[in-house]
Amino acid sequence: MSRLGEAFRSHHRQLRRQLEAFAEQVAQDPQKADLESMVRFLREELLPHARAEEAHLYSAVVPLLRHHGDPTATMRLDHRLLEEHVRRVEAAVQEAQRGGFAWPDRLRREMLGLTALFQAHLEKEERVYLPLVEGHLAEAEQDALLTAMHEQPAAVSGAQEKVLDVRRLAPPQRHPLIFATFQALGPGEGFELVNDHDPKPLYYQFAAELPGQFTWEYLEQGPEVWRVRIGKPPA
Repeated sequence: MSRLGEAFRSHHRQLRRQLEAFAEQVAQDPQKADLESMVRFLREELLPHARAEEAHLYSAVVPLLRHHGDPTATMRLDHRLLEEHVRRVEAAVQEAQRGGFAWPDRLRREMLGLTALFQAHLEKEERVYLPLVEGHLAEAEQDALLTAMHEQPAAVSGAQEKVLDVRRLAPPQRHPLIFATFQALGPGEGFELVNDHDPKPLYYQFAAELPGQFTWEYLEQGPEVWRVRIGKPPA
């Protein structure tokens, strides 16, 4: 780990401990909490740290993301953290069903954390991502993305991948939907494309627009049905 990385992580741990301590005081008894110290910490330590990151760290990261990173990585991390919160909520509920005693505090803590994380995540999507999509994607691409979202299974099985059958779609709708489905994948994930002809032109489009960023595996090659697994390489 570099000196810079250790310095940032150490400061983050310090800020997190202080914030959690103040949050615990407020949760136990707001009237007994050291409110003046809490506000001073927020104003003089937490917010200045955030502003310094924007001015220096983020400015350094922007060009690196263009060449080495995934601009959506932090949002995907939010999703993984949400999954962890949900697992801990489920564990607390199971403890309650078994007649345990420690679950109320655990459940309260996890639900508060999950709610705060999800609210912040939605704010980022609605303030940053959606304006980009609405302002720069064609209406057909927006419709295809929305269709892909609606077709996403409510519960995802780790072993079962999405099957995208485009045979009944009009040709102009197919590629936007396929690319929207691809963009929604995480590293190492994929989906099965079902088509009524060899999607070789689609392969060439992927190769031109996303060189080295996709995998392509024929599962069935005609004469009436073509099936291809399209995926993202592991991280």
